[in-house]
Amino acid sequence: MKTVAVVGPPGSGKTLIATSLAIYLHLASAKAVYIDRSITKAGSHLLKDYVPLAADLDEAADMGAHYAVIDAAPNDVPPADVYVVVLEPPDVKHFKQFREGIHIVVNKVSKWSLSGIPFDSRIHWATQVGIPPVISEMKGFERTRRRIVRAVKEIADGL
Repeated sequence: MKTVAVVGPPGSGKTLIATSLAIYLHLASAKAVYIDRSITKAGSHLLKDYVPLAADLDEAADMGAHYAVIDAAPNDVPPADVYVVVLEPPDVKHFKQFREGIHIVVNKVSKWSLSGIPFDSRIHWATQVGIPPVISEMKGFERTRRRIVRAVKEIADGL
């Protein structure tokens, strides 16, 4: 089983990337599970109707999963095959561990930036309502959704 741990500082958008990646892998393979080890457990609330949930890797293996996406707490990073580090623009300059098996996703960039995921207040609204932002059909959200899917697809293709 391939494991992906999504890590980053609090409020950086880890749950957005982890839930989007879990949905993408589940739709692509039907053998992906989501493990929510975050403090708030917001991701498991969002995905309960879309992706199978597991408490740990042993339960995911018992479910026959090929992929496990772990939304990790900042102080409890589990061992994984691939790490996705979600950072905001000011934090990128402090990150020095660029190597194979680590993907960087820059979240909350300017809407004019050509890379990263732009800040969009509708992401917070969709999350509060209980709809994963990557599958919501909000008016005017297509560009942001494409940027999220592009980042997630790049990570999934690396698996």
